[in-house]
Amino acid sequence: MTQAWLGRDWNKIKLEIEELGKPCAFQITRPHGNIESWGNYRVVRVREFDDRVDVVLAHENYSPRQTLTP
Repeated sequence: MTQAWLGRDWNKIKLEIEELGKPCAFQITRPHGNIESWGNYRVVRVREFDDRVDVVLAHENYSPRQTLTP
């Protein structure tokens, strides 16, 4: 069941995770370097244990960071 959550919008699967009745821990990944991220969160990794669910999230959009020139 948890494999079906991969790539889906976090807001949509959050309710499904709550229905499991297990505590949920989540981590948000951020890109390295001059990259900005925005948009909704997507599920990129799920690990289900007997007592909890661990979820890794990432923004769905990325772009190079614009530097301001004087």
